[in-house]
Amino acid sequence: MAEERVSTCEGCGASIYPEHVDSGIAGYHGGRLLCPHCFTDAQKAAELADEEDLKPIAVGEEEGPRLGQGTAMGQSTSIHGFSGDTLASAGAITHDEGRYNRVADPQAPTALRCRTFHSKLNEGAVAYMNDQVNTWVDADPSISIKFATSTIGVFEGKQKDPHLILTVFY
Repeated sequence: MAEERVSTCEGCGASIYPEHVDSGIAGYHGGRLLCPHCFTDAQKAAELADEEDLKPIAVGEEEGPRLGQGTAMGQSTSIHGFSGDTLASAGAITHDEGRYNRVADPQAPTALRCRTFHSKLNEGAVAYMNDQVNTWVDADPSISIKFATSTIGVFEGKQKDPHLILTVFY
């Protein structure tokens, strides 16, 4: 009896049998061997991304402050990529202090607000997150960190990667 070579999915760790690959329900996507479930998800995500690229971009005035513009308390802090480009223009989430009613008080005995940062679990990403936290604190003298919590969790996106999640209470 010939021994079957069972492979492992590089997405979720499930078993992949040769007949799955031969029939086309499992296979390589993006250079990774994926099980039938992950392979189907990857193909659907690629199709959606292709469709998104073809959709027209709506141009018009929206209500409220625009991303990347200053706010009542100064300026919003946009998320930046490694290239230094602001991602706010691409629809990234910004941290806008001006929309909260309570004024941040460094002398307050308890935390009034929180902000969450996250990064992948590699040296470069954690160093970048450290820089983001320090830049954020240095930019606003009204920030006085009361305490922080951290945990490891999975962020879902293109890939399900474990992230360091840091919540700073100030």
